[in-house]
Amino acid sequence: MRPTAPRCTFDTDFILDDAQAAAADALSTPGKKGLYLWGPVGRGKTWLLDTYFDNVDVTAKKRVHFHSFFRDLHAAYFRRNFSIDAAIYDILSTESSPASLLCFDEFHVHDIGDARLITRMLDALFARGVVLVVTSNYAPDELLPNPLFRPTFLPTIEKLKDELDVVCVDGPVDYRPAGASGSRFASGSWSLEPVSGGHTFAELCYAARSTGDYLQMIETATSVTVTEIPALASVDEFAAQRFANLVDVLYDRDVRADFHALVPLHEFAVRCSGLDTDRLVSRLSELGSSSRKCAADSVRIPGSQ
Repeated sequence: MRPTAPRCTFDTDFILDDAQAAAADALSTPGKKGLYLWGPVGRGKTWLLDTYFDNVDVTAKKRVHFHSFFRDLHAAYFRRNFSIDAAIYDILSTESSPASLLCFDEFHVHDIGDARLITRMLDALFARGVVLVVTSNYAPDELLPNPLFRPTFLPTIEKLKDELDVVCVDGPVDYRPAGASGSRFASGSWSLEPVSGGHTFAELCYAARSTGDYLQMIETATSVTVTEIPALASVDEFAAQRFANLVDVLYDRDVRADFHALVPLHEFAVRCSGLDTDRLVSRLSELGSSSRKCAADSVRIPGSQ
C-alpha cells in the first residue's frame, strides 16, 4: 500500500497549476501502487517529490537522486560479489530498518548495460514490497528509446506500468527561468570571460568519465569552475551527455557552478534537441537568478525538475 502525505502539506503561498494539483492529489491519496510522475522540465516534479517525502508518515524511507543511487548500486553490486539482492539490502539500509519507501528523482534509462541492471534492481525492489515514487522527464514508454536495445527492455517498461500509477505533470510553464530558487547552483554564472584555473570542458567531458567521477569530484566542493565550453552542437553525443550529467550532479548537490564558455548561453544549445538537452538548458537558465530573487519574491514558484 502506498503511504500518503496530508494534502494540506502541498498548500503553499504559490498557486499550483492543474497538473501539479493532480499530482499532489495522487501523492495524498492511498493506493495499492507506487507513483511515476513524469513531464517536461521545470514543472515542479522534484518539489512535489520532496514535499511528499518530508511529510509522509514513514520512518524507513529514502529519497535519492538517480545518479547517486545508481553509483551506489554499482559499488554495492561489486562489493557483494554480484548479488543484486545483497546490494539492494545494503543501499536500502536506514537507521531503523531497510527502507519500505524509495523516492527516485530523475529516473531515466539510456544505456543497455544500465538497463539490464535496472531490470534486476526493479525485480528485487518489487519482490521486497518496496514502494517506489519516481520522477522522470520520460514517460515509461520513452525509456531506452534506442531501437537496437529497446525490445529487450519492453518487459521492464510494462512492469513499471503495472507496479506504478503513471501521472503526467505537464503544466504550461517551465518555472526555472523565472529564477526565484535562491540555491547555490543558481548563484553561479555563465560568462564569456576567459579565466585561469578550474576544469576545462575537454578535461571533464571528452574523456571517458562516469557520473560517479563527477560525484567524487564534488564530494567536498561548494563551488566548481568549468572553462572553454563550446557550443553543444560542435561536440559529439557522448561529450554532450557527459556535460548534461555533470550539470545534473551539480544541480542536485546544489554546488555553485561558474561556467566560462565560448558562446552566449542563448546560443549554447542551438540546433540541439531532446529531453536531456531541454533539462540541461532549463537548469542553466537558473544561473544568476539569485541576484533576481528579490524582484521575484512576489511570484513564489515550486522547485522543479
